[in-house]
Amino acid sequence: MQFRFLKYTIQTIFVSYCLCSCDSSDKIIREHTYLGGEIVNPNTNYVILSDSNGNKDTIQLDENNRFIYKIENIEDGIYFFKHNPENQTVLLEKGDSIMLRLNTIEFDESLVFTGDGARKNNFLIDIYLQNEAEREKLRRSGLRLSPLYFKKDQDSLLKPKLKAYQKLTDKYELSSLAKKITQASVIFDYYTRHELYFNSRYGIAGLDVSKELPNSFFDYRNGINFNDNELKRLYAYNRFLNYYFTNASLTNDANEYIPYKNKTENTIYKLDLIDSIVQHPYIKNNLFRRVTTNFILDSKNNIEANKVLTHYLSLSSNKKSQRELRKLSKAIAKLRPNNTLPEQQLITSKGETIKLSSLYNNSITAFYFWSMDRKDHYTRAHTKASYLGARYPNIDFIAINTDDQQTKNWLKTIKRHHYNLNYEYEFKYPKCSSEELVIHNRNKVILVDKDGKIINANTDLFSSVFEKQLMKYTKAASLQD
Repeated sequence: MQFRFLKYTIQTIFVSYCLCSCDSSDKIIREHTYLGGEIVNPNTNYVILSDSNGNKDTIQLDENNRFIYKIENIEDGIYFFKHNPENQTVLLEKGDSIMLRLNTIEFDESLVFTGDGARKNNFLIDIYLQNEAEREKLRRSGLRLSPLYFKKDQDSLLKPKLKAYQKLTDKYELSSLAKKITQASVIFDYYTRHELYFNSRYGIAGLDVSKELPNSFFDYRNGINFNDNELKRLYAYNRFLNYYFTNASLTNDANEYIPYKNKTENTIYKLDLIDSIVQHPYIKNNLFRRVTTNFILDSKNNIEANKVLTHYLSLSSNKKSQRELRKLSKAIAKLRPNNTLPEQQLITSKGETIKLSSLYNNSITAFYFWSMDRKDHYTRAHTKASYLGARYPNIDFIAINTDDQQTKNWLKTIKRHHYNLNYEYEFKYPKCSSEELVIHNRNKVILVDKDGKIINANTDLFSSVFEKQLMKYTKAASLQD
């Protein structure tokens, strides 16, 4: 009891110190770095902090849902801060003394930093949220703009962010690393939108799009460092690289089309292109993994999946990623049409454990998946499933929650929203089941027939063609009955 009181007292002093030092213009030089905080409505009793070398530290929350962590011999840079199932980045440098506070109901939106080192991180989270909102608007309407108006629109969005960055660096003393990362969070998202725009227009207009673009459209490419160690964990930087290599694998330096026989051939070329341009092992292997993962997930048969996997294995030096992709490829192979869906254990709303196969009670069963960390998604998913279930009575739409150790909150959620409890289940072993059923996409739906044979294991609940697929499968099932 005395120990808990002492621990709480130390944390209280630390919190007070950070709050007081937040407005100090002179950063106190410390030998060590501290990260602490409070989690409102925690999902677990711990948080995880990981570095660029894959080292992870699990930090326990106390009875007040607070934590404090001392970091010795820190390597300055971007770290991942995770509280299941969400994660975010934090920029840590020697001598920082940072407190964070977040509410899991609105993870990113509620995240606030105080203390020495807070300003750079508050700037990063603000830019992250702005970029998220602007990208959503871009997808809805911005990609349809002419190149001239697109450029004008994006330049107008960039200006206030650069002014905010300039204000930050003028008013406060930041390290060269902090300046570089905060500026890059603005600039690289701007670059990515140009790549995304080109890719979208290229898909619509083909070769003609290159003729429409201003000569200066891709000038920024000339200054890109594809091996930037300090940016290797920055979301905006990695997102840009992924889009860049997608476009670069389709066109040459003059933006002229490079013909390929098929997607498999193009993906192999993309892997080779990355290998020839990127030397940094961490960046290179991350790009390799993402390209190969996306291909395997979308592959139509085992032959093409194995061909790309084999090429990836010949290039990659990351043993862990190699094991993960071998495992993914095997899981995908089991989910091909006409295979029996791998058995899983589920928890009912009554707390009973049942088998997935016990739910094959209709001509077709549609399994869709959701997590409590995205309310906007699960409310839309349930609304869409309810609508489709009424239109297609021969299809049972089964909702499966994928959260780990969240049974009580899951029950509260489905009862609060008055969902039909006969169609609501939770994975008993979420991690294992999510891996076996390859749930990489929130919108994923798995369709099986009355015998548990897979009809389609990788369709999209919100896809424009989903209902056409249902009509086709329903017609085929009625012919078999």
